[in-house]
Amino acid sequence: MNPATARVRVPASTSNLGPGFDVLGLALKLYNEVEVRALGRGGADRIEVAGEGEGSLPRDGTNVAARAVRSILPRGSKGGALLIRLVNRIPMGRGLGSSAAARLGGLLAGRALSRGRGAPGDDALIEKACALEGHMDNVVTAYHGGLCAFLRDEGRVRFFRARPPAGLKAVVCVPDFELPTEKARRALPRAVPLRDAVATAARTAFLLHALENGRFDLLPMAMKDVLHQPYRRRLIPGMDGVIASALRAGALGCALSGSGSAMFAFSRPGRACERIGRAMKAAFSRSGVKSRHIALDFDGRGAVVERC
Repeated sequence: MNPATARVRVPASTSNLGPGFDVLGLALKLYNEVEVRALGRGGADRIEVAGEGEGSLPRDGTNVAARAVRSILPRGSKGGALLIRLVNRIPMGRGLGSSAAARLGGLLAGRALSRGRGAPGDDALIEKACALEGHMDNVVTAYHGGLCAFLRDEGRVRFFRARPPAGLKAVVCVPDFELPTEKARRALPRAVPLRDAVATAARTAFLLHALENGRFDLLPMAMKDVLHQPYRRRLIPGMDGVIASALRAGALGCALSGSGSAMFAFSRPGRACERIGRAMKAAFSRSGVKSRHIALDFDGRGAVVERC
């Protein structure tokens, strides 16, 4: 590789896990890659895209990964042209952290390429990624990997990280339509009943206990949600049927992945994953929605940077 090259691998992430709205995230072993190379000449950047978004993502300065790269490079290096290669495996607009992966990957690649000249530290980089993304759930989770809880306290992002749940796999059912996060946010009310807030706090506590201590029998109860999923139901045809079908097929819990449109379920390893995925796909089909399902392990490393 050219000496002035950086390569970053960023995992997908699912957030909320039911009641943990804007509080919980879990990293998945499905990755986007961002490679940035200094071409050593002037002119426009060259942007290449493979995989998800190959036919639709822009190949100019409006590309979010490219903008992230450029936003972090030292001022004196901004004139040189870059080759930015994106290999995207995370479905876009499905609540699996694709935009966070693009922005975080671009920032990390730009920082690595700058070789430390005025580059921000980890905390500042995460803050910048959260500002670009507009929220912290997928950013923090993709950066650190594992199971993350987070909040903003006195203007600062705070989080803790736990190991991914052992003995489980993720089954993700991806419908054939995108759901922009902004649209999903607009579906939410400005206030919720006190009883819903109390139920949400209780279920989130049970959910963390279940995942950290292997009490998977608690997951179906703990992953029920009244805070955001009922209001997003009309945006995702068949959502309730997908959850019910997944549970009947043996899922240990099922919820909307982030703001959607994908659905996420916990499964035991082995044949159960295929059985649950097929049940979720069939439920979407009954509502006239085509979909595909993927069985994934959990990522415990987070974003990985190589500089060559």
